[in-house]
Amino acid sequence: MTVPTVASPGPTLLLAPARPPDRLGEHLLFTVVVVLVIALGYLAMWRGWRRRARRVQSLPPLPELASPRPEPLPDPLVPPMPGVYIGSVGAGGWQDRIAGRGLGRRAGGDLVVTDQGVDLAGLWLPRTALAGVRIGPGLANKVVPGPGMVIVGWDWDGTPCESAFRGQASRYPEIVTAVESLLTGAPC
Repeated sequence: MTVPTVASPGPTLLLAPARPPDRLGEHLLFTVVVVLVIALGYLAMWRGWRRRARRVQSLPPLPELASPRPEPLPDPLVPPMPGVYIGSVGAGGWQDRIAGRGLGRRAGGDLVVTDQGVDLAGLWLPRTALAGVRIGPGLANKVVPGPGMVIVGWDWDGTPCESAFRGQASRYPEIVTAVESLLTGAPC
């Protein structure tokens, strides 16, 4: 009996897997679309800020120009509260940030309530301009959970505005009471 011999298959050829079709054109098109969407977004934001700045230019001078901040500040009715001035909004709502005249910036400082007005980290609001005070969760596109921030309402030559200050939440009630005493004329 003869044993069959098995022939060796010879050298094996390693074939590269099939290459997917070239998609360079699709990738370039996708990149161009993404860049255009980003550019349009920036353009829309730029136009929005310019529109806000134009609205502020039509407003009268700030109350501090009509009634300058007293130097030195009178004795505070309650101890100053350190914190952050969040910003100011106009009559358009809690997200309608006033972008010009220094009102759109955030700034660290103290909230000081005196018998002549309220100083919010450098923004002087004379007693005659004050319109209200409350504790709220958000203002000027800033939302804070819990007690939030002290929001002081004031009148800008017929335009109602609100400015927010975030500090030590446990002190909010005494600050609100002090500002309310300015509004009613009652002693603090």
